[in-house]
Amino acid sequence: MTKCDVVVIGAGAAGLSAGALLAAEGKSVTLLERSPFLGGRALAADDDGFKVNLGGHLIEDPGSGLTKVFEHVGKELIHGEVSHDMPIWDNDTQTWGSIRDRYPDKTEVKKVIKAITESSWDELEEWDDRPMREWLAQYTSDQGVYDLYEFIAVLECMTDEWYDHSASDNLWVRKMHYEERHMAAYSCWPGQGWDGMWQDLADGFTEHGGELRMQTPAGRVLIENGAVVGVSIPHEPKVPVDYDVGEVIECDAVISTLPVWNVFNVVPEWELPEWYTSQIRYLAQDQYRVTMLNLYFATEEPVTMFDPRELATWLATPHSPTPGYMYDQAAMDPNGIPDGLHLYCTGGIVPGSRGRDRRYIEDMYNRLEQGLYVMYPGLAEHVWKRRLYVFDPAFGVAQKPMLVGKFRPHWRAPTVDGLYFASETFRSRGIGTDRSARAALTCVEDILGRRIPTFGDGWRY
Repeated sequence: MTKCDVVVIGAGAAGLSAGALLAAEGKSVTLLERSPFLGGRALAADDDGFKVNLGGHLIEDPGSGLTKVFEHVGKELIHGEVSHDMPIWDNDTQTWGSIRDRYPDKTEVKKVIKAITESSWDELEEWDDRPMREWLAQYTSDQGVYDLYEFIAVLECMTDEWYDHSASDNLWVRKMHYEERHMAAYSCWPGQGWDGMWQDLADGFTEHGGELRMQTPAGRVLIENGAVVGVSIPHEPKVPVDYDVGEVIECDAVISTLPVWNVFNVVPEWELPEWYTSQIRYLAQDQYRVTMLNLYFATEEPVTMFDPRELATWLATPHSPTPGYMYDQAAMDPNGIPDGLHLYCTGGIVPGSRGRDRRYIEDMYNRLEQGLYVMYPGLAEHVWKRRLYVFDPAFGVAQKPMLVGKFRPHWRAPTVDGLYFASETFRSRGIGTDRSARAALTCVEDILGRRIPTFGDGWRY
């Protein structure tokens, strides 16, 4: 039996951030990861000489979140190539254009920027239950301005209903980006690559004394008298129905980074109040999973007509009702791609409620591909292709009204001392990996009982 201060479950963005921060602050930490990969849903893996990840990712941190985590633990998150424009496919005219063409007069968009930056975080938080267009309509009726913010939401939040994004989650990120980067949206490629980035953060964890145990699944969080006392690790069973506890790591706190659809695999549901477990099970419904048809294409010739670093988007393709995106990974990072080839990462969003319907998914993949060949004719000449279906694990919980903010279960277990949930599917704000890192920071500071000066007074949660 071993003992530490905190056990962290999962070595994705949240788990690595939580573990590294706690270790840097002098806590003894054991980090458990069941897979052989770092990064969770943002892992990078080799596939026929290509480096791919599940769903395609960019970093959405303008500098105050995940970047600061690296800084605090003595590492650097390199901000590589950045997108500055947003090519938009118009399915009605079957043409490409820039998002900037939608609002040639900047007067209306400036009014909205002023309203966003002058709104407090608390004021924006009151919009958990309403869509973004309702908030925008207070300040403008300009369709081009609506397009700007709604197309950004398609790229960042990715729901099958592009028009139904929560105001609060989106506006929090807009306010952050305007204040820190003076632009509506900011995304970049990690300069050290995705696998290099996670390895750097893992090194920051172990260099401060943290214990990283890969391919080691957590069994169950052990709770006695309303408080965490440890985590079990099942031994490798000799028969498939083994039910023994196995190894036990004693600890005073556990940070689970598992999403809502997996959390009860390790956390005893009966230790939590029914109202809280009901919140978790409600969000864990298939209909709220962000479900993506991820497609990678390799071509010998470039297929885009814009700067290849730009992140393109659409609300539907000529053959499928799938909002989606595309970027040229070779333009972001030529490493991990065979010489002379371009690697295009694309994705189309489908309803999570249809996610288990294999016939439907196969049909939608075929329709999405045919649509992409119209939008980018050069893709039809691909020399390599890979379909990666993002459903289990899903990309996240849909950021729709009444599914965000106060409608999500709190990051601190209400009746169990020492139990935390640093997951973007629990109560948190932000986008993707940065959202996960900020969720981790919130839990870490609660365990420490103080704020970490590196992060100043900026928002956590």
